[in-house]
Amino acid sequence: MGFSTRNLAAGAALLMIFGLGPQAIAPPRSSAERGVRLALIRLNGLLARRDTAILDEFVAADDTLMIGAEVGERAQGLAQIAEAFQRMFQAPETISFVWREVDVAVHSDVAWLHADGQIVLRGDSGERRLPYRLAGVLEPQGPRWKWRLFQGSQPVQPAASA
Repeated sequence: MGFSTRNLAAGAALLMIFGLGPQAIAPPRSSAERGVRLALIRLNGLLARRDTAILDEFVAADDTLMIGAEVGERAQGLAQIAEAFQRMFQAPETISFVWREVDVAVHSDVAWLHADGQIVLRGDSGERRLPYRLAGVLEPQGPRWKWRLFQGSQPVQPAASA
């Protein structure tokens, strides 16, 4: 007994109707989590090298959002994100991250992550490290996971008690 394209199409339609379609076509969870972690590593390397290819790490959509830790660090859409990186790359210090903890969760074709560590600022006068947290949402675009939301924050240090 052979399968016709009509039978395959009917089977695919049934999968979609019963809500199994996204899971059936989604990458296996372990490879998806690995892909998300690789996106974090790629982003860090491109940022440290001030490589404009970093823009390719973000989903090309009007609602893609990058929010930094500083007041006013908000860019929506690739044009604004490109401008934000251009300003960052012109600063006297290079930026990279050191992550102490990275949590990744994947559901179908959406992943989110939380990373806790430090932002590393390197310049002529040396290196500074500050606490940094990152929350992000990524989605698969071809073989790679790309950023839909990048939101960074710097946790407030508790005041020393007298």
